[in-house]
Amino acid sequence: MSKTVLLTLLLCTGVTVGQNKPGRVKPETPPIDFVKEYVRELISDEGLKTTGVKEFGEAKTPNEQLSTSLYVSKSAQLELRSHVRMLKGMRLGKPFDTLIPDLIGFYQRQIELHQNLIDISTKFLAGPQSSADYPALMARVPQIRAELDATRKAIFEAAALVFMTLIDQKPDSQGNLSHLVITRAEKSELQDQLEIMLKDEPEKGDHDYYISAAMILQAGLQKGHKCADEPWE
Repeated sequence: MSKTVLLTLLLCTGVTVGQNKPGRVKPETPPIDFVKEYVRELISDEGLKTTGVKEFGEAKTPNEQLSTSLYVSKSAQLELRSHVRMLKGMRLGKPFDTLIPDLIGFYQRQIELHQNLIDISTKFLAGPQSSADYPALMARVPQIRAELDATRKAIFEAAALVFMTLIDQKPDSQGNLSHLVITRAEKSELQDQLEIMLKDEPEKGDHDYYISAAMILQAGLQKGHKCADEPWE
C-alpha cells in the first residue's frame, strides 16, 4: 500500500471517528443566572415596546409609519437574537429541561414574524409594483401582529415555571418545599432588578405581558420561602 493511500485512509478514519463522537453536554446553569437572564430579557423587551409606541406615535405620514415599522422590527430582531444567543449557552436539569428550548423557540418565531413585517414594509416603501398584491399584504399584517402577541403571551405564561426553578426540590422536615436555591444576597439582587422594571407600575390594572411576568416573579419572591443560607427545619 502506498504512503498516499495509507494517509488518505487514516484521514478518512479520523474524520469518521470525529463525526461520531457524542456532543459535549453543557453543564447545568445555576438557576439564579437563568432567572436573571429572563428578567433582563423582560426589561429589554419592555423597553423596546415603549420605544416602539413612542416612535409610532410620532410618525405622521404613511411612509414615516412604514419606516418606523422597519426600525422597530429590526431593533427587535437584534435584541431577540441576543436573547437566543444567551439562552443557547444555558441548560437546566429536569424537570425544567425543556424550559430554555421553549423560550428559544418563542424568540426565534418572533424573529421570523418581524422579518415578515420588514418584508411587507419594504415592498410598500419601494413603490408600486405590478407583481405585488398590496391588499393581501395589508391583510397579512394584523395576522402577523396577532401571532407576535401570542408568542409574547407564551413567554409571560412561562414566568411561573421560571420562578419554580428557584425552589429547592428537597423537602423540609414537614415535607414542604420551603427553601429557595439562592442566598439572601442573590434574592435581594434579583428583587432590585425587578423593582427597577416595576417601580412606576400600579399594582392593579391592566399590564402588558412583560410587566405581568415580572410581577409574577416578584410575587413569588415575596411568598415567604427561606433562602439557601437560612436554617432548615
